[in-house]
Amino acid sequence: MKKKDRISWIALAAGLLIAGTAWTTLRIADDATETSVGKAPKPTSDVHVDPLEKGQILAADRWPNACALVTQEDVEAILPDAEEIREEPPLGVYTPSIKEFAADSSWKESENATYGRCEYVMELPGETFTATRVWVRVDAVADPELIARYFDKAAPVSHQRFGTDGCANDGGLEDSWTCRKGPLMFTVGGQTTATFEGRMDATPTAWRDDVGPEFVRAVAAKLG
Repeated sequence: MKKKDRISWIALAAGLLIAGTAWTTLRIADDATETSVGKAPKPTSDVHVDPLEKGQILAADRWPNACALVTQEDVEAILPDAEEIREEPPLGVYTPSIKEFAADSSWKESENATYGRCEYVMELPGETFTATRVWVRVDAVADPELIARYFDKAAPVSHQRFGTDGCANDGGLEDSWTCRKGPLMFTVGGQTTATFEGRMDATPTAWRDDVGPEFVRAVAAKLG
């Protein structure tokens, strides 16, 4: 082999080696900034709601604590790569609309649930601060038949289940699911700037399709 050809082959081999190293480095970097989605864990405790008579609505100040529906253990199981998980101060929910469906129109119980919404913030791979949020909100507690009617009117279309009696999303890029199971109607949602495994970027549909349903299942499991 001529000296000139030998030099060309050496240069080509060196170029391929550099390119391969660069690709490996890029692949490792990509893997390091992707986040995985786990599964909803088996509940360690149940959320109990006393049986309600036909047409009965449970006063909002007697609703279950939203943080009992989605716990930090749920967050850790469903988002195993999360760091700096923090529960935010409780948020109240003011939601009088279901009383329109009450059998007794004179119902005047409290419409404020002090612990009706629970939210967690955290940091996922690729984020430089706690940019990811997960939240759950209690929407109504009532006789299951009344809840079903209310859900059909109040919830958007595109019904799914995920272990519940029914869940709905508007079919667009909405990041939340509104669901019902027995006497409870609730909504789970979230947002993130992280990229999930198998996704090209931090698309909102990844949260809607992959993450949100697991949090719905976590709530449903606690309701028996």
